[in-house]
Amino acid sequence: MKTKIFCNFCGRELIVDVLEGRERLVCVHCKEIHYENPLPVAAVVMVNHEREILLVKRARDPSKNMWCFPIGFAEMGESIEDAALRELKEEAGVEGKIVQLVDVCSEANAFYGELLVVTFEVEKVGGLERAGDDAIDCRYFPIMNLPKLAFASQERVVQKFIELKRDLWNMHDSFETLVEGTFQNTISYPGKLLSDELVDAVQGNSGKIIDLWLSDIATNPSTRTYGAVEKKELYGRAMFIIGQFEAWLKGRKDESELKAFYNDLGSQRKMEGVPIEEVVSAISLLKKHIWMFTYSFGVWEKAVDIYRMFELGERLVYFFDKASYYTVMGYHQG
Repeated sequence: MKTKIFCNFCGRELIVDVLEGRERLVCVHCKEIHYENPLPVAAVVMVNHEREILLVKRARDPSKNMWCFPIGFAEMGESIEDAALRELKEEAGVEGKIVQLVDVCSEANAFYGELLVVTFEVEKVGGLERAGDDAIDCRYFPIMNLPKLAFASQERVVQKFIELKRDLWNMHDSFETLVEGTFQNTISYPGKLLSDELVDAVQGNSGKIIDLWLSDIATNPSTRTYGAVEKKELYGRAMFIIGQFEAWLKGRKDESELKAFYNDLGSQRKMEGVPIEEVVSAISLLKKHIWMFTYSFGVWEKAVDIYRMFELGERLVYFFDKASYYTVMGYHQG
């Protein structure tokens, strides 16, 4: 890094003196102190819908021919946000808008000395990706498979950005899987869902849930006839349902097995003289107690936790709608 030799004010020589406990450049003539402050630098993280990050290949030193975020110095009269958007336009041909601040850090540079690097997440609003000022190439790379970046600070920012987006991306992926399974009209889904953790918790606490359910149907006015049904048989049926709940929802058991089980349940309840509306109510109450347990099980501090509960609720509704349908079918066929 080049250091100042002459005074900006009178043109005389600068010397190093100790002032305020630090070495400072001081003019030998006018005694003006020349403070050396970090230079403000703006950088941009921009990711497309495929979670690929936009990088530019540097046309000059430092780190010539290496990849980095669009980056450059803030100029007089512009905000650090405007500097970030200007660099994005100049180096990559893209117009953007600031989404959020990602990182602020200090970095020592052999060319420019101390830098204060401010990195923003930016959303594309226009333009066409093309290499421009200070760049010889411009392209998107998968964020999990980037080339070595020109600056260590940007390597750290990538990891911070991934962590910042982790919950959002997980929710998006889980929702896509949920929608895909719904379109396929199945109770299981073609991939891992965020709510699988709660499904596991339901199975692991099946005894507690069933005890609450049995207590409910014994006193609930919508299931009066269930008082005459053998409690051991009720417990066994409910334990089987919850015990196989995970296997059904995760696709390890075929829906034909679900259909057979609930057809048989409906047929048996008809033989026992239980009204069909009470059978459906008992199934609905079991769904309620599964939901209430998972609600009490969770900690609702983050958006991803709330989404997980929402997703399980959707799965429960679809699962128990199917269960009720097959039960009514078996009841009428019995």
